[in-house]
Amino acid sequence: MAKWFPLCCCLFGAQIMAQPTEVLQDPTAPLAEMAGGSAASGQGSAGLPKLQSIVLGNGPALAVLNGKSYRIGQQIEGYTLVAIQADGVVLEKAGKRHALTLFASKVRV
Repeated sequence: MAKWFPLCCCLFGAQIMAQPTEVLQDPTAPLAEMAGGSAASGQGSAGLPKLQSIVLGNGPALAVLNGKSYRIGQQIEGYTLVAIQADGVVLEKAGKRHALTLFASKVRV
């Protein structure tokens, strides 16, 4: 038995080394949609402003788009801010409404 142990260890080790290694990703990294920039997550594709933050409280609701704060009814690059909710905003331009959300619909567990 003792003379087979080193051989078994070598064969087992070779088998483990032959297995493809799994690439571990940082669980705190932003989702790919947020980094890539999709319109659904408010990241500024198709000329839409980038939604960065929403402030709700005792005063009027504010949305931070492209680094500036706006209230309902104000103009942002030709779009009118028509609604501010806890998770996103609605912009309108030429009769078309565009919903921007702070976070992508996918949640990493």
